[in-house]
Amino acid sequence: MRIAPAMLAIFASVFVAAMAVTATPVAAATGQCTNWDSRTEPPPTIAVYRVSEGFVDRVDFKHYVMNVVSSEWNVDEHALRRAGAVAVKQYAWFHVLRWRGGSFNGDCFDVKDTTADQLYKAKAADMIPDRVKRAVNSTWNMRLLRNGKFFMTGYRTGQNVACASDAGYRLMAKSAAKCARHGWSAGRILEKYYTANLVT
Repeated sequence: MRIAPAMLAIFASVFVAAMAVTATPVAAATGQCTNWDSRTEPPPTIAVYRVSEGFVDRVDFKHYVMNVVSSEWNVDEHALRRAGAVAVKQYAWFHVLRWRGGSFNGDCFDVKDTTADQLYKAKAADMIPDRVKRAVNSTWNMRLLRNGKFFMTGYRTGQNVACASDAGYRLMAKSAAKCARHGWSAGRILEKYYTANLVT
């Protein structure tokens, strides 16, 4: 049977519409951008929206953490640098587990490379200071639980106040630096500032 060109056009438009409904991105189907659900092992990769450059970059997760720590927590206080490394890792890990639906040009992402999430500069490994690498490596098996649950580790610069006077739910850099100078360990800083338990 011969089908008229007009009918072919109608069939084609119906077929395309049906495909548009069923061909959903994997992220939308799974509720995650990065396919990872472990709360005991960090993910192998993370999808980062490079806002200024205008693309989504999938990068090695530990390299991502080292880059962010280099930008945000390369402080002189050893204990605070280590605490910051745990905070950076768990913040990013949390957003891998709980995708917020972010996408750019059809590519999903877990985090942005700006202060909306964490500052990521995509430095090569040999450009990251050794003390940052040591801080990340030495704390890689650490994570924080509050009431037995894995949670988002937010952090801020904070105010120039006494050690731990603004502790509770976020790591505050200025006061935590004073704690570190008073001899607090990274673990003590983390547990106090997040009201949480540090586990390995």
